Amino acid sequence: MITSARRVALATLLSAIACALPTQVEAQGNGEDSPSRQFGAWLDDASAPVRGEGQMTIAVGHWKTAGANQTDAPMLGAGIGVSDRLQVSASVPFYRMSFEGASFAGVDSTYFGAKYSLIDPMLSLSEFGLSVGSVVEVLSPGAPEGRVHFVVPVSAELRRAPFRYYASAGYFSRGAFFSGGAVEWATPHRVILTGSITRSYSTQANPSLDALSVGRQRVDVAANATYPLGTQAAAFGSIGRSLSSVAQGGTRLALSGGISFWFRTPMPTP
Repeated sequence: MITSARRVALATLLSAIACALPTQVEAQGNGEDSPSRQFGAWLDDASAPVRGEGQMTIAVGHWKTAGANQTDAPMLGAGIGVSDRLQVSASVPFYRMSFEGASFAGVDSTYFGAKYSLIDPMLSLSEFGLSVGSVVEVLSPGAPEGRVHFVVPVSAELRRAPFRYYASAGYFSRGAFFSGGAVEWATPHRVILTGSITRSYSTQANPSLDALSVGRQRVDVAANATYPLGTQAAAFGSIGRSLSSVAQGGTRLALSGGISFWFRTPMPTP
């Protein structure tokens, strides 16, 4: 049976990822050929899955930038533990965006991922964890650099009740390095509060953007809250924004929220 600590960690993680999505969405411009940098951030923990245990999430998100507004509804996600070390997951958001009087809608960037736990923080005497991941990123139709890319994140985690710390670093194949970290606090009132920061650095040279002094770095922050709804679900919400490059396409405001449900399914005997 999956523990409440793991369940809350998963819901908090989904909340953090939901708030980080604008970093990825805006980077490819929903298929529009715009002279933008390639940014991307991925924040995960290193908690190991439980074989046969999974979660499903439905969420909504809204983002404001200097020239556009975007709403993703619904954002659908699911993940399951294939083994006690390997978890697979997928997320599919549907977006509607308004930009300079024009509107666009469709399926937003989709992610199919796998995470392998090298060290389980719940089984380690030091409560330290380490995981590696591999993610397939499918951008919206019309992306100028091609639709299919890869994300390679490495994540670490440290537990010191009532706090949990985790961080990730890695590479987006469409041209960005990233790093980020989060601090999670399990309050006495069952609410889980998380603060996170992510940094992305674009590796692609662009003389026209360099001439305009458009920076290669983007930093985003987010605050997340998660509340358990019984033993099989949790509600979460996030608020965030960019600390850098707001005038150059960063996020003025990022809001998201939703509900996660847990389930158990029989798995074939190895």
